[in-house]
Amino acid sequence: MTRTLTTKNYILFLFFISISISLFSQGLTENDLSTNQVLVKKWDELKMRSGLRTSSIYDTINLDTIKGILDDFSYEGPYPDTAIWMDNMVFINRGYAKAPITLGTATFDGLNAQGYPYDFLASPTSSSSADSLTSKPINLLNYINSGATVNYLISDSLYFSFYYQPQGLGNFPNTNDSLMLEFKAPGTSVWNHIWAKNGTVRAITDSIWKLVMIPIKDIQYLNKGFQFRFRNYATVSGNLDHWNIDYVYLNKYRTMADTIFEDVAFEYNLPSLLNTYSKMPWKHYNATFMKTGYSTTIRNNYSIQKFGSFEYKIYDETGAQVNTTYTGGSGNLDPYVTNGPVNYAPFTSPSLNFTIPPLTDTSNYTIECVVSTNPDKCKRNDTIRHKQEFLNYYAYDDGSAETAYGMSTLNAQMAEKFVSTIADTLRCIDIYFNPILTNANLFAFSLNVWGDNGGTPGTAIYTSDTVLTPTYAHAGQDQFVHYYLYPPLYLAASTFYIGFTQKTTEFLNVGVDKNINTQDKMFYNVTGTWNNPPFPGSLMMHPVFGVADFYAGIENNVSKNKTEVSVYPNPANDKLYIKSKSTDIIEKGSYSIVDLYGRIILQNKFNKLEYIDISSLAEGVYFIRIADENQLSTVKFIKVN
Repeated sequence: MTRTLTTKNYILFLFFISISISLFSQGLTENDLSTNQVLVKKWDELKMRSGLRTSSIYDTINLDTIKGILDDFSYEGPYPDTAIWMDNMVFINRGYAKAPITLGTATFDGLNAQGYPYDFLASPTSSSSADSLTSKPINLLNYINSGATVNYLISDSLYFSFYYQPQGLGNFPNTNDSLMLEFKAPGTSVWNHIWAKNGTVRAITDSIWKLVMIPIKDIQYLNKGFQFRFRNYATVSGNLDHWNIDYVYLNKYRTMADTIFEDVAFEYNLPSLLNTYSKMPWKHYNATFMKTGYSTTIRNNYSIQKFGSFEYKIYDETGAQVNTTYTGGSGNLDPYVTNGPVNYAPFTSPSLNFTIPPLTDTSNYTIECVVSTNPDKCKRNDTIRHKQEFLNYYAYDDGSAETAYGMSTLNAQMAEKFVSTIADTLRCIDIYFNPILTNANLFAFSLNVWGDNGGTPGTAIYTSDTVLTPTYAHAGQDQFVHYYLYPPLYLAASTFYIGFTQKTTEFLNVGVDKNINTQDKMFYNVTGTWNNPPFPGSLMMHPVFGVADFYAGIENNVSKNKTEVSVYPNPANDKLYIKSKSTDIIEKGSYSIVDLYGRIILQNKFNKLEYIDISSLAEGVYFIRIADENQLSTVKFIKVN
């Protein structure tokens, strides 16, 4: 049960299956993602608005006479700031870095701006040019000083600096992967190599960042139109080989010793206002679920103590403030270099100092925290907000996956623990299945709900009577998909577990949020005994409650074969007939017959076939997947001789 199977190794699995079965046939593994669903969703949203993000215009920007050019990537993203950058390839985020210099980083990987691999078929051992982060042209010819136009000189001591971190919470870059920096002189098309760093056998596992200082002493760059860019080499078949960069800074009057920045900043997103969950059903909420203490971390990047003050405000969905502004007082913030991050606790009182009015299924609140210091190099990283939503489901995760967990054992089980506060009807289970390189939507599983057995899953109180398959939708938050319960399950206020039993030896990778750790709420079972996973994180499965069986933004996974598609006879000997209310199925549809190991045994188009010849199949249990342009159904059948 070691963390050895990455997406790269999984591709090798396809080539060396006999070796891999012996190595990875048991246990739970942590697998890398093959896409970035935050980017997939954002790209689709921009296309729907007919306002697809394009590269910024090629105008020349001036070096601010005081601040220079600085990007700490503390904005929401997921694309770079068009005021500074020309391309969209890197991922601006707050989830992949460990202990960032300030809130937010730019992450390089093997994915394009749309969140998909540059080349799905790239070799797992290859390393190719992947992401670029290219500055707009910069005027290093002259600047205004006391009303006069003055040329930049080498004596002005121009320095370019940035921080970098390999891996972070993502995948480590290998020795043939690299991150590099290049400069381009005005009036030329040649990018000059300035700096590079290769990956390692295994990247650092702590939170160390490295600062790079580059003096600009070549006179060819001191002109109007100077540019710099970062590039990475990576395996371009997945969300792999991560490098994080932060605090990119170009300015004059610097030296090699100018490595301390008078900047106080938040490090991470604010946590949930709830003491257990990130989200919970609005009908289930009561005041005991609100945190009685609330804290986050602040990083003082200066070399000495900085005096700062704090406050927080809470707003409802209309933008009206619902609490009395909490002024947390003021005090000295110790420097990160000697004392680490400062734990900022805006309140430790018995309540959040505001009363939640009656909730609806769209209720949300936004908490805003502000730290104020003076002087401060970058003000935008001093304010941070968290939107607390009350919908119709429970969740631990933040809605964004950094990795995935999977098992390769037939009948292996995965579960997540929840505690409901009132009796209610469980309508469906949301699951984020990470797309993998094989066609995993041919691999089957059954949906399960278990009761509690002293802190682990107990007796199954619901098992789907038809098999389901992973669905990869381009809708919803980070690609969660509804899997409906038939019939819906009435649950008393109780401890229960949701999950699945897989009917394949292939990996059904479930997304995992690495920024929130609820390891004690996750369980897997491959040998008959339930265990917590050896890796930290939050499993991305949600139980959905209530009368309404649908909420906006989440695609449905409804097994339509109950009323529209069936097969007969079942068991069958040599002929299998399809019965459907839709003539399109028989005329235009296709079918695939899959065994319990997820292998495709037969597949073809119907083309008005009277029946499917299954005489060549061995005895056993199979699944037939039936699809046309309007629907998708999976039906289990038994082959007998």
